[in-house]
Amino acid sequence: MKRREIFIELTSLLDVILIMIFILLGQAKAQAREAVDQAEAERAAMSGMSYEIEALKEEEAQMKASFEEAEAAFEKEKAALSESIDALERRLITEGVVMENSLVLTVSADDEAAVLLEVDNGESIRIPYDWGNDNYLKNRLASLLTEQLTNADERSVFIVFQYDRTRIYQTEYEVIGEVIREIKLEAGKREIPLNFIELDIFEL
Repeated sequence: MKRREIFIELTSLLDVILIMIFILLGQAKAQAREAVDQAEAERAAMSGMSYEIEALKEEEAQMKASFEEAEAAFEKEKAALSESIDALERRLITEGVVMENSLVLTVSADDEAAVLLEVDNGESIRIPYDWGNDNYLKNRLASLLTEQLTNADERSVFIVFQYDRTRIYQTEYEVIGEVIREIKLEAGKREIPLNFIELDIFEL
């Protein structure tokens, strides 16, 4: 029996195989490119995140330094304020002790032909005077000041003469000054510590 010979055309089959291989290679190349692009994108994102993290760390360090600086300034201000409060308390205590051991008498002139004598305990005495006769003002003021000296006990006495140079009359100024000088001499004889302060409030 004679065998039949089968001839397979390999050219067409080879072409199909080559085309399939080409397609697969193209797909693989595209997938590889996509993977590379994705990796690059992720790398860029990681780089951006790293930059942001560094920026946040730097900002945090700056905020921490600013906070520490503000805290140091606050502590310094607190210490200075505490020192000022302590100084003020000492001053108030000192002034309290001085006031307890002092008698302050304020002599001033008002606008209604009168002289005011004010004592630090709140007492206020008004002495009117007549323009034609200054003796009453002189004698009354001297009597009141002498009485206050007698009541001073062992306290230091301060006589403060307050006036406004634009509103006090020359005669009034001279009478008050003369009386205070006489009282100061009397206090010296009686060994009473007396200080005289003349204050022109126009200059304040």
